[in-house]
Amino acid sequence: MSRILQFEPFSSNVEPEFWAGLAHHKLHSARLDTTRASVQAGFSGGRRHAVRGSTAGDAVQRVAVPARLRVSQGGAWGSSSTSSSNPGAGAIAHSGVAVTGHLYNTNTIEEFKKYDKGELLRSVGAEILQAIHDGRATKEPELLWPFVLLSFADLKKYHFYHWFGFPAVTADPPDTFASMTNIGSYVENAAADLDTLRAAYAGYAASKGSGALEGAFLVRYRPGTDCVWRVYPLAEWDSAFEGGSGEEQSETMLAFIDPSSHAARPGWPLRNLLTWMRHAHADISRIRVLCFRDASICLAQSSSSAPASSPAFESVVVDVNITAAADLKADNQVSGWERNERDRLAPRMVNLSSTMDPVRLAESALDLNLQLMRWRLAPSIDLAKIAGTGVLLVGAGTLGAYVARALLAWGVRKMTFIDNGKVSFSNPPRQPLYDFEDTLDGGKPKAAAAADAMRRIFPNVDAQGVQMSIPMPGHSVSPSETEAVRTAVEKLDSLVQTHDVVFLLTDSRESRWLPTMLGTLHRKIVLCVALGFDSFVAMRHGVYSSNDSAHSRLGCYFCNDVVAPTDSLTDRTLDQQCTVTRPGLAPIASGTAVELLTTILQHPLEGLAPAPESRSNNGGNDAAADAQQGVFGVPEHQIRGYLAGFRQHSIVGQSSDMCTACSPKIIDAYKTHGFDFLLRAFNNTPVSEDAPHVPVSVDADAGGAAQGYSYLETLTGLAALHRQTDDIMADIEWSDTEDADAADDDFEAL
Repeated sequence: MSRILQFEPFSSNVEPEFWAGLAHHKLHSARLDTTRASVQAGFSGGRRHAVRGSTAGDAVQRVAVPARLRVSQGGAWGSSSTSSSNPGAGAIAHSGVAVTGHLYNTNTIEEFKKYDKGELLRSVGAEILQAIHDGRATKEPELLWPFVLLSFADLKKYHFYHWFGFPAVTADPPDTFASMTNIGSYVENAAADLDTLRAAYAGYAASKGSGALEGAFLVRYRPGTDCVWRVYPLAEWDSAFEGGSGEEQSETMLAFIDPSSHAARPGWPLRNLLTWMRHAHADISRIRVLCFRDASICLAQSSSSAPASSPAFESVVVDVNITAAADLKADNQVSGWERNERDRLAPRMVNLSSTMDPVRLAESALDLNLQLMRWRLAPSIDLAKIAGTGVLLVGAGTLGAYVARALLAWGVRKMTFIDNGKVSFSNPPRQPLYDFEDTLDGGKPKAAAAADAMRRIFPNVDAQGVQMSIPMPGHSVSPSETEAVRTAVEKLDSLVQTHDVVFLLTDSRESRWLPTMLGTLHRKIVLCVALGFDSFVAMRHGVYSSNDSAHSRLGCYFCNDVVAPTDSLTDRTLDQQCTVTRPGLAPIASGTAVELLTTILQHPLEGLAPAPESRSNNGGNDAAADAQQGVFGVPEHQIRGYLAGFRQHSIVGQSSDMCTACSPKIIDAYKTHGFDFLLRAFNNTPVSEDAPHVPVSVDADAGGAAQGYSYLETLTGLAALHRQTDDIMADIEWSDTEDADAADDDFEAL
C-alpha cells in the first residue's frame, strides 16, 4: 500500500561571520541597492549522532538531527547572475553540496515586513521550472534547490532580521512511496557490497576535482559475487539505464545526497528532484531512489587507510510513485518558508551586539556613520585615505582637544599629541579631553592625558602623547641646555617626518615657527589654527613642488609678517597669559580646520591643490573650474571667521621670499648649517647682512644686527627692507604749518 511521501525540511545553520559579512556587504557594496544578490551555502549527507546516557553502562543510541543548510562567510557576495555551481562556495568540501542562494536585503524594517513573501517563493519556483525545461538543471543539479534569504540588517544595533526560504515545487496530488528500507537490507551482501559502493562513490567524487559535489546523480547496482556499483551524472541518463552484456541483473537508481537523518523522511532536495523527473522523464511513473547519506564516510575512508570496522551505512532506498505532470492541479505551487524557534511561520532575529567584542562594535559604529555618506551624499569619497592619515597635533589644549575629536569622527586612526604642560583646574570645562581627575596631584601631563582620553573614547585609535617643549625663536638656549634642545629638535623632526599632516594649535606665535619650518622642509600638509577674542583663522600652508614658479606657492602663517617671531611670553599680564576667547569659538575654528583637511585629502592634488579661483577670473567657465575640484571642492587657503556679526570669508595669500619660516633662504640655511642655524634663531644671534651665518659682536658695525633687527630678519632680508623703509620715511619732509593751513581751508569750505 502506497503512502504519501513526506520530506524533512531544511534548517538554516548560519555562522556569526556570515552576519558580519552581510553588514560589510550592505555598508560598503550594496548600500541602498536592494537588487537581488547571490550568497553561497551548502549541505552534506545526514547521519545520526551517537549519544550515550548519563548513567554508567547505558547503551549508545543514535539520534536524528535536523537537516542543516550551512551558511558561512566563505562564499563571496555576488550578483544574482553568479553561477550556482561555485566550486569555492562556503566551507563545503568533497563531502558536501554547494548551493547558491538569493539574498533580498531590504533597507527598512517596514519593507522587510511588507515584502510579498508568497510571490518571492513563486518567482524562484518559476526559475527552477525554467531550469528544468531548458535542460540546465540536468547539467547543474544544484539549480534544483536554491534558497532565498530575506533580511534587514539594523547596523546600529547589530540586529539581523531574516527569513530563510527553501523553495520546493509541490505536487498536488502528492507523490507517494511503496517502500523505504535501509541500504544494508537492500543489498545482497551488506559488508562487501557497501565497501564496493564506498569505493565507487569515492572514485566518482575524485573525478569531479576539488570542487563541491553534485547533489544528484545516478547509480547502477549489479549484485552477486562480482558486485559492481557505477555512478553517473544526470546528463548520462541513457548510459546509466541501457542494458548490456552481463548487466541483465543490474538496476539503476536515481540518487541524491540526502541531508536528512530521519528514518522515514527523505531530505528536502528530493522534492524538486522528483519535479525534475516529472518533467524531464515524463514517461516514468515509478523509480527507485537512493537517499545517499554516507558521502562523508566514503570520502574520509578513501583518503586514509580504512579501519578494521567501517561505520554503518545509513542511506535509505525508497520506491517512489511519481505524480504525472498532467495530473497536477496546479503547475507552480511552491512552499518552503522556514519555521522559527517556536515552530511558527515567522522570521527570526539574531542579536550579535551581546556576543561581539565591544571594541569591534565601536569600530563598526564609527565606520557606519562614515560609510553612510557614500550611500547618497558623497559616493566617491575615499574614506580609507582619511583613515590612513597620520596626524601630528602640536598643542594639546583647547584647540588640540577639539581637533582630535573631529579627526576621530572622520575615522583618523593615528594621531600624536605634543605638549609640555599639565592639566590645570581651568582646563576641563574648556577642553573636552580632560576631566577633574586629570587635574589632581599637580595635574597629569597633557599630551599623555589627551592620548589616554582618545583611547578611552575609541580603543582602536593609535594615540600617542609626547611631553616636550618646542624650542622657539627669541627664547635663548644656554650652553647647559644645548644638548636637551638638540634632542628636542631631533625628536620633533622625526615626528614631522613620520606623520602626514601637522596641526599647529599652540597659543603663542613663536612656538609655531619650528614645526612650520620642518613641515615645509619635509613637504607635509600643515594646517594652522589661531584664536582671537571673537575671531579665528584656519589656514593651510603651501607645499613645495618642483614646478613652483615665483610666488605661486601658497603662503604660511608667517608669510604676511614683516617682523620675525620673538619672545611673546615674557612679562605678560594674567589676561595675556591665558587664551581669552569666547568659549564657542574654539570648536568652530577646530571643526573648520578639520573640514579643510578632509577637503585637501579628497582633492586630486591634495596638498598641492591651488586655492579657489573666483568665477570672474576664469572667464565664467564654471565647467572648467568644477573639473578641477575634488569631492568637497577646492580647498581654501585661509578661512577667517568673526562671531561679531557671524561673518566668515576666505583669503588667498602667496608665499613670501622673505618669510622667516618657509622661504628658500630659511630652508637652505637649515639644510646647510643644521642645528647651528637653529641656535642662532633661538638665541637671536647678531650677524652681518653680508655674512648672515657668521656671528658678530653687537658693538661692531654689524649692519642689521647693530640696528636691532633679529637674526631671522637679517637672514631673510626683512632687516634691509625695514632699513629702506626707514630711509624713505626719513627723506619725506613733513610740514605742520602746511597741514594746519589745509585744515583751515577745509573748515571754511564746509
